[in-house]
Amino acid sequence: MPKSFPLSMRRQVCARLRAGEPVAQIAEETGISPATLFRWKAQVLVDAGVREGIPSVEADELASAKKRIAALEAELKLTRDACELFNAQAVVSPKGGSGSSKG
Repeated sequence: MPKSFPLSMRRQVCARLRAGEPVAQIAEETGISPATLFRWKAQVLVDAGVREGIPSVEADELASAKKRIAALEAELKLTRDACELFNAQAVVSPKGGSGSSKG
């Protein structure tokens, strides 16, 4: 699982990246991998409009929507499974309706 960094730290590092500080220097000082820093730098440039791509705000909304869709699909599957189980175990009433004798 990827390591998580506090948002405040990420903001500070991103500001330094945007200012043009070398990735290697920041990686050495912070212990954050250069690959992570290059990813962050690319996103900072997209957010600043310098580079084409999906801004963070839109990416966050998209990720949130995908999670919601996955949750709804899982709920739908459970509902369908429950309906199939219920229908498979349905009690069939005997001939003659309620079963009361006429006489």
